[in-house]
Amino acid sequence: MLLNPVLHTNTSQCSEDIRLLVEESVGIITEAINRYGVENIALAFNGGKDCTALLHLLHIALDKLNLHNAKVITINIQIDEGFPEVNNFIAQSIELYKLKMIQKNGKIKPALFELKNEMPHISAVLMGTRSTDPYAATLRPFIPCDPGWPDLMRVNPILTWTYDQVWRFIRELKVPYCPLYDAGYTSLGNVRNTAPNPALLSENGETYRPAYCLTDGAQERAGRE
Repeated sequence: MLLNPVLHTNTSQCSEDIRLLVEESVGIITEAINRYGVENIALAFNGGKDCTALLHLLHIALDKLNLHNAKVITINIQIDEGFPEVNNFIAQSIELYKLKMIQKNGKIKPALFELKNEMPHISAVLMGTRSTDPYAATLRPFIPCDPGWPDLMRVNPILTWTYDQVWRFIRELKVPYCPLYDAGYTSLGNVRNTAPNPALLSENGETYRPAYCLTDGAQERAGRE
């Protein structure tokens, strides 16, 4: 999907469950901003659908708080070779949302240590984790990093969201998203371990339906090795 220069923040026309989820998630983000200050918060952003939804929720929260000129620190950690489409989408998002992007390569733990060493004022990281993600079932909206990790608070505003709700939020508010999702990808890793979801293969056996057509959220990672 091509980037739309209009960033919508009015959820009045959204489905009722989406409006309630937005209210809850924006409340968590607002609490984080009130606790730590927007300048002391980083957003983890890899171009995937969940953190794309989170980015737009942050935009809504900042709009409600009249923090229109806030330039949010955003960290992108490249673990392996990424898709060019994802990298292009991240670059477009930086411009569209006016992000202050910090790029790190390698594994997540040392990358976060680097971030904390370089920017010790960062106290919390907003993450697009959902409870159905691996190892996420017991997470809470505010939870410190595990022992041996950097001294950071993980803030998880969309823990309770389902796969379907993420996509309905994105589509109902016309949130820009990575075009790979229109080609049948439902969960994005790297170029070596990610393929279109077989559950979305069209009847012609050649093309794939968009990610938002997946009706069984349990198959979200079916295209990942």
